[in-house]
Amino acid sequence: MVTIHPELRRILLANPNLDALNTIIEYQLFGKPCQRIADEIVRLLPYWEQQACEGNVVIGALIQYMTESSPIFIKDEKILKANLLRIQILALTPGIFTFPAIEIQEQLGKFLQTADLLADLPELEVVSFSAHEIAPLASDLTCFRLSPHSRRYIQNLFHAERREAMLSVLAYIAKSYPVLSICQKAYALMLSLDNPNIWGRNPFCLRLVANRFWDYQLAKTIKA
Repeated sequence: MVTIHPELRRILLANPNLDALNTIIEYQLFGKPCQRIADEIVRLLPYWEQQACEGNVVIGALIQYMTESSPIFIKDEKILKANLLRIQILALTPGIFTFPAIEIQEQLGKFLQTADLLADLPELEVVSFSAHEIAPLASDLTCFRLSPHSRRYIQNLFHAERREAMLSVLAYIAKSYPVLSICQKAYALMLSLDNPNIWGRNPFCLRLVANRFWDYQLAKTIKA
């Protein structure tokens, strides 16, 4: 593996285009663990996020190559891994933001107000839960009161594949939905889910699960 100059490495990572990605692959930049590179990646996250929001698809390809070539960078860093996943999904989702991402980041609480209502959008119906998965929650959801056990159970419902699917739908909404406020809330939700350990407490996630439960209840009533 050929050693690459640190300054060139910083340039390649900070301005990822096809040429830069090809050079990174050619020089096997992520061929073995290096704490310096890991630290650089952390510092670059805000820039990658902005470029992903602006439609730079190479960012997505770079993150995929990076995580596959040297997964040790993020093996035990759940929040870093979640941030990279969000940026990768945003980059690979067609379209660009029609609003400044920094505004959402700086006023996250404001844009999260009533954001749980996005769980009612038909686009989210692709994130499904089986009747068998929902059944243990029936009593609590009927009473509109979740026990600590039920909250832990809901947390486990959002496994890695389901989290990725939900983030992909939110990214699509953020870039393509015709109503600006919905786009902004979708991105705010993506930011609020950067810690995978809190999905079971997020109002949006809870509403999504409750919606699926009541869908099943309605289906039972219609069949009866």
